[in-house]
Amino acid sequence: MVESFEDYISEDIIISVLPGGRLPERKSEGAIGYDTYVRAIVDPYEMNDQDPRLRKTIFDFEEVPESPALQEHIVPDPDEENLWAYELHPAESVLIGIGFATQMELPGYYWVAPRSGLASKHRITLGNAPGTVDADYRGEAGVIVKNESNKPFLIQRELRIAQIVFAKGEIVSMKEVPFDQLGETERSAGGFGSTGFKD
Repeated sequence: MVESFEDYISEDIIISVLPGGRLPERKSEGAIGYDTYVRAIVDPYEMNDQDPRLRKTIFDFEEVPESPALQEHIVPDPDEENLWAYELHPAESVLIGIGFATQMELPGYYWVAPRSGLASKHRITLGNAPGTVDADYRGEAGVIVKNESNKPFLIQRELRIAQIVFAKGEIVSMKEVPFDQLGETERSAGGFGSTGFKD
């Protein structure tokens, strides 16, 4: 029997929390996923003029943006007197910066995944999940938040929006052979449910 979950902790990940961001957190002793938090809504196309490693922030929850297209989404935050919130309309999506950048050694990486509570209760999911963040990436990770429900969803600063799972992959060398030299198996080329749905 394991004496403590601390026995499973591997090497440290070097992490830089951006202004307005938060450190990812495990919410229970047995959790593998680290919850991540909304820092800002960022532009999917443009980078930050002052720091080209980061995407341009288009809404920081502190000031109403000048863009009329964005303004139609901005509402007062019901929980924070001096902040604004972003109303994500049905069938829409938005790119959210989750507030930190990492440094990892190969073969380390992490996956970005939806939070089950948001998906099951509000039909809020991620368009880029699972998203792989590689060891050599030095920018802020972003999540594409999609509203698959039929009613607006309020995005607030520091909302727990996604989770990340750290893992190790394999870097492999590939040996190319003709198709007919691949080994035979009983399954062969069967896929897409070919092994059945029940025993």
